[in-house]
Amino acid sequence: MVSSRIWTAIAIVWSFCAGGCSSAAAVHETRISEQGGFRNPDHRLAPREDGGYCSAEVLRWQYDEPSATLRLADSRLMLDCCGKRAIHVERIDSLYEVTERDEPDDVEGRCSEQCAFDLSVGMQDVPRGEIYVKLLRDVVDQQGSPAVVWSGTLDLDVTAGAVVLDDAPADAGCHEQSSPRRRSTTVASR
Repeated sequence: MVSSRIWTAIAIVWSFCAGGCSSAAAVHETRISEQGGFRNPDHRLAPREDGGYCSAEVLRWQYDEPSATLRLADSRLMLDCCGKRAIHVERIDSLYEVTERDEPDDVEGRCSEQCAFDLSVGMQDVPRGEIYVKLLRDVVDQQGSPAVVWSGTLDLDVTAGAVVLDDAPADAGCHEQSSPRRRSTTVASR
């Protein structure tokens, strides 16, 4: 008797949430750059003649309607050169919560030097129209919880766009697509 009530409750909750309760978005690709960012501007969703890489942190997006695929790329985020990075997406109805995670390396910890990185993610089954994106950054050894970097709407009737997240030029830790200065770590998202 009790177990049938539990299964009934689960079925009711599932029927209400089938269209939009919290769930992981259908992520089909994640990319985490080496130090210095992606050498290929296509991975940053940037034009080939993209100049001024170190001048600003930019969130770019591209939407492919036939495949219902949205790609987001955060270019030139400044993080500690040593650590492990990941990107994760949660979808709640038309809200896409993208969390960039940076944590100390298990062996070497931190280097206390800043380096430029690029992170990108591709999501499937994203409907055309307006969606809301919240970009969070979780630097686990510097703050108590993820900080909101940007939040706003993207109009996917337009196939591409960009938002400047930080227009302060980067310091010595950023080089216009130069070679990495220290070892690199690439971590795939869950």
